[in-house]
Amino acid sequence: MSFSHKEEFDVLHGVRIKGMAQPEEIATAVGLDPSLVERVLDDAVEKEHVRKRSGGRVQGYMLTAKGRERHEELRADNVPAQLDDLAAAYGEFLAPNRDFKAVTTKWQTEANGDPSVVLPELVAIDECVGKVLSLASNSVPRMQSYVPRFRAALDAFQRGETSALARPMSGSYHDVWMELHEDLLLVLGRERTHADE
Repeated sequence: MSFSHKEEFDVLHGVRIKGMAQPEEIATAVGLDPSLVERVLDDAVEKEHVRKRSGGRVQGYMLTAKGRERHEELRADNVPAQLDDLAAAYGEFLAPNRDFKAVTTKWQTEANGDPSVVLPELVAIDECVGKVLSLASNSVPRMQSYVPRFRAALDAFQRGETSALARPMSGSYHDVWMELHEDLLLVLGRERTHADE
């Protein structure tokens, strides 16, 4: 094995928060070198922790039931014991989470493809999530890896690339948001409840 348990955890965690993804996407999500991610994934396929889906419209790696178990095993040793800042960040995340849902609904039902209808609200939400990530990274430094991903999606949307707001499986702002939400819950060891919606 040419990687650490921490690196194995990070890759499995990346697969889990993304649901299904290519090695490059996982590497970006967790801040690791793509060649390392590929080595970990090859090993995980061999151990039946992940399954590679090829062919068809959607391709990539996804966790198996054994992979979820392995992720949980590794979690205990690879998540910091002190998560006070992350827990506080999650509390701060809930209000902008509700606001973001309202923005995406407004985009889908009222904007008629005009970014200016939702852009002021999205920029305000982006400022809030930046503060959330700053606080979260005190406990889990890799949370900062979300900042450039949010920035890229927001910049694209501001340039008129309307798919950058909510197009599924495209690196859209919504994709990154959903991954962050799942990541926060997983690291904190929480189940999603009505309060999280």
